[in-house]
Parts: sequence; structure tokens; C-alpha cells
Amino acid sequence: MSIAGLRGNRAPVEHLFAELKNRPSHAYLFSGPPGVGKALYASAMAHGLLCNRSPGPDFCCRVEQCPVRAPSVAPSARGRARSAPSSPRCDCCAACVQIASGVHPDFIRIGRAPNRSEVLIEQVREMIARLGIRPSSGAVTVAIIDDAETLGLPAENALLKTLEEPPGHAIIFMVTDSERALLETVRSRMRPVHFGPLAPEDVEAILASHGHEDRARNTAIARLARGSAAAALRLCGEEPPPMPELINAIGAAPRLDFAAAQKLAQDYFKGREEAALNFELIARLLEEILCLKLLGAGAVKTPKPLDDLANKLSTGAIVRCLDAAIRAKAAIDAMANPRLQAEQYWMTAGAAIREEAQEEAR
Repeated sequence: MSIAGLRGNRAPVEHLFAELKNRPSHAYLFSGPPGVGKALYASAMAHGLLCNRSPGPDFCCRVEQCPVRAPSVAPSARGRARSAPSSPRCDCCAACVQIASGVHPDFIRIGRAPNRSEVLIEQVREMIARLGIRPSSGAVTVAIIDDAETLGLPAENALLKTLEEPPGHAIIFMVTDSERALLETVRSRMRPVHFGPLAPEDVEAILASHGHEDRARNTAIARLARGSAAAALRLCGEEPPPMPELINAIGAAPRLDFAAAQKLAQDYFKGREEAALNFELIARLLEEILCLKLLGAGAVKTPKPLDDLANKLSTGAIVRCLDAAIRAKAAIDAMANPRLQAEQYWMTAGAAIREEAQEEAR
């Protein structure tokens, strides 16, 4: 299988595969927001470099879920052997299975251990020692450093010499959510590869692939996740965001009286966490509506109700409503009363839409 199984950030990765084939660097720094696939793509690089069957972007392994064969017999509750449900047959080559299992002799992966605050210097020293050994089955040895922002100063200094004088057969991929957390001397010796947030449709597809089949809920969560698949999957364990209700409220805002604003505040903004999340969702929705307004239909893939609001609302009204939502969330984060902020927001949004409509009519 190829990298087609992974979502988002395809262009820089395809360019990187071409670079690895022709003239690879000795070290790459994968940086970007959390949950956008940096670590999965680093794994893809390892498979692409070490795959026995079809090296390159069309490597045979499925990075996101390699079905390594399970034992065919398991003990029963009474101690007798019985047949266990068979796992899907693994069609990967031996090298890809070994990489997925973490036992390939020419593949090293380190990261922050559970209950640890940083990648330990002992882990880095062991990796450096293994990089000094020539590869046993291929042309290169591949190392991945996850959670690189948690490298301590001694660990970074220990790694620096390897980055300055790398073994000719080694390629290192460092994965970090914050490249600025690393020493400048470390960053400057690595080829940077920047990853951006995932598009909402990519996040929706990832949620669907994990068994979340409620399309309306996935659409709402994708707007809240800010381009992070990890954040979206966490949100799936919570109450579904009231996206249809909030879209309807934005459209109806010019006609809302104070009693209706109070009801919205009671229904969707009574708790601090709930209010902050829903104001975040309103802001994300208004951002998409603004993009549609400025760039035209088809510029952003959005649900039809957002298209309708983009046609209905003026640019000034969208900007003012967006600014009010951002201010309301900031006030809630600063411990303001969430219900009062919500009441004020809906009255402010309604007034802004009416005023901008009157201004356009003049």
C-alpha cells in the first residue's frame, strides 16, 4: 500500500520521498501541531526506506494499522487450549512487519516513556550506539525520535555530535510539536519539514475510519478539533457538539429577543467548559462562513447551512459576530460568568447583523 492511506500534508511528504530516493539528508525535523500525522508519516518514511517488496511511497505495509499475525491458539478459561479468533492475514513483507512490531534490526524508535516527562539521555545514547553499527539487511539504518520537544539539554547535547558527524548509512527523523523547544544548534543541523493542520474533511474521514459513523457529529467535531485528528478522537468520547442548533441560532440572531437569548444561554452555555467549547465551535463556523464569503462558493468544503449563511450575512456582520465569539470565549477562560457571556453574545450578534444589513441597504 502507499501513503494514500494517510490523510493530509500529502505534498511535502511526496516531495520528501522523492528527495530520499535521490539525495537524502542525514536528519529531518518533522514539526507542526499535535495530532496531524507527523509520527505516522515518520513511520511511513521508515517503511518506504526499508520495505523489501516495494520501497518508496508505495511500500507494502499499512502504516496506520499493520495487522501482524496473532497466535492461533489461546488458553480457555479452564486451562484447555482452544482456537482463538484469527487475526487478519498480514500481507506485509517481513521488513514491514518487523518495523510495525519494533524489532527490525535496522530500525530504532525512541520517545517519552509512560509516566516520564522527557526522553531520557540513556535512550538517546542507546540509539547513537546502534546508529554506529552498519545496517544488517538494507542500505540504511532509520531512527525516529518521538516527543522531541521533551528532550532534555544533556540528551540534545549528546545527540549533537551525531548530527554534526552522522554515519553515512543513518537517517534520523525527529518528530516534535514545538521545534522552538529544541536547541538552535540541533535544529540547524536538520532538514525541516513543516506539517499543517488537517482539513475538516480529512478529520471527518479519519473519524469514520475509526468507526464513528454519525456524519453530523463528525462534521461538528471536525470543526472543533482545529485540524488535529487526535483532538477529534478525544472529543468523540464526549457529548456531541450542538452544531445544527448553533448554526440555526446564528441565522436567527437578528430576530432573537432577550428571552430567546436567555434560553440559548441555559441550553448550551450553562457550564464553563460547555460554554467555552460552544463558543469555540461558533468561532470555527464563522471562520468558514467568512472564507466562503470572501473566496466564493467551492473555495471551502462546508455543510450547506454554512453556504446559506454566507449568502445571507454581510461580511461586516460575520466579522463582528466572529470577534464577539472570540471575546466571549476569552472572557470565559478568564473566569467570567458563562451564561451572562452567552446572553450578551446573542444580543450583540443580533444587533450586529441588523446594523450591517441596514448599512448595506442604504
